Amino acid sequence: MATAKSKAKSKPSKSSKIKSLAKKAVPARKKPAAKHNAKTVRSKGEDQFMSYSGKFTVRLPRSLHQALVDRAEREGVSLNLFVTNALSRTVAVAGARGRR
Repeated sequence: MATAKSKAKSKPSKSSKIKSLAKKAVPARKKPAAKHNAKTVRSKGEDQFMSYSGKFTVRLPRSLHQALVDRAEREGVSLNLFVTNALSRTVAVAGARGRR
């Protein structure tokens, strides 16, 4: 008959757990900044926009952030809609100038 000691599994020591985890650890790497390059698309329609999520992060001064929030509130729209409209107007004007 087996003894209680032989049936019990031995627990790994704390230091062996740490060593095991250290071997599995992958060095932390920074993700490269997303590059939004202009893409030439030959096909027409919705397919040309499938590679874009419609989201991006912009860092801006706090004062500009506050000014944008204030203006959006005055116009009664969300900050997202206000910024989207402002960017659209700017890009449309710049695009029209480039076509001349």
